[in-house]
Amino acid sequence: MRVLKAFFVGFFLIGKLFVANAQSDTAPNKPETTRVQKKTVTAITPATVVKKDSAQVTAQQNRDSILLADSTRLARVFADSIRNDSLRKAAQAQNRLPVMDTSTYRRYETHPYLPMQKPAVYMLIDYHTQGNKDELFYLMMGVLLLLAFIRMVFSKYFRNMFLLFFQTSLRQKQTRDQLLQNNLASLLTNFLFLVSAGLYITLVIQYYHWTDLGFWMIAAGSASVLLLVYLAKYLFLLFTGWVFNTKEAAGSYVFVVFLVNKIIGVLLVPFLLILAFAATPLVNISLTVSIGLVGLLFIYRYWVSFAAVRSRLKVNPMHFFLYLCAVELLPLALIYKVLINYFNGTA
Repeated sequence: MRVLKAFFVGFFLIGKLFVANAQSDTAPNKPETTRVQKKTVTAITPATVVKKDSAQVTAQQNRDSILLADSTRLARVFADSIRNDSLRKAAQAQNRLPVMDTSTYRRYETHPYLPMQKPAVYMLIDYHTQGNKDELFYLMMGVLLLLAFIRMVFSKYFRNMFLLFFQTSLRQKQTRDQLLQNNLASLLTNFLFLVSAGLYITLVIQYYHWTDLGFWMIAAGSASVLLLVYLAKYLFLLFTGWVFNTKEAAGSYVFVVFLVNKIIGVLLVPFLLILAFAATPLVNISLTVSIGLVGLLFIYRYWVSFAAVRSRLKVNPMHFFLYLCAVELLPLALIYKVLINYFNGTA
């Protein structure tokens, strides 16, 4: 019993000692808890506020550095993507280059001076048109052939025409009657005058660029105007001679007018060749000489006409001058005005 009692007493003491040790282990934890709570309570002091601010600043700097690193990384990624795109485009451009084919005609498609693969360029180009004078050459040959035909076939008429023109007096009825009897030669020489004078006017108009009309249209118009003018003058002179019973005076005036025209038609032929085919300096000289020559012939025609009419009629020089202004100069001035207006309207 004692042994059992001693066993229980020892067991009790041991349990009590174990409990005491456990309390001693847990008891010191309370002051730590208290200290922790006290530390949390004392965190409101200015020192802790400064620490918290510095901690916030440090945290903000860390966030800024993180954002800067992110932006740097994004910029690097963007630059890499741009570089990759440029490399890809360069590779595609190289792949699109035409393949040089040196074995067939396709090699000229890639020639640097034949940009066939490039887009077309729109340009306005005034192409130079080279003048062709073949038709004018054959026309001049036709005029020379007509003059040679009159000279060879009607040689007597041709010689008498110049003899009568250079005679001091036109009263030699024999030479005049010989000329009037040969109607075919007179008709051909009048036709030569129309052709040569029309071509002369045409070449002068084209030389000074007064109109943009074609050569044949100007030539036909000039010859037609001359034909109408002299046909109207011939009919008017015959009518006035019949009305005033002065047929002989009207016939003498008509003969002188058409004789001078025939001489003009012959003398203009060499000037036509110069105007058609010569250089510019020679053309200027020929124009001056031909215009002066034609002017002198017209003055000579009016002087001889007045002498022929005055011998048959009592005509005052003032009356003859009024006749020239009303019948000769005024119609020509009106025709010139109409032609200038027509050319300006069509140009």
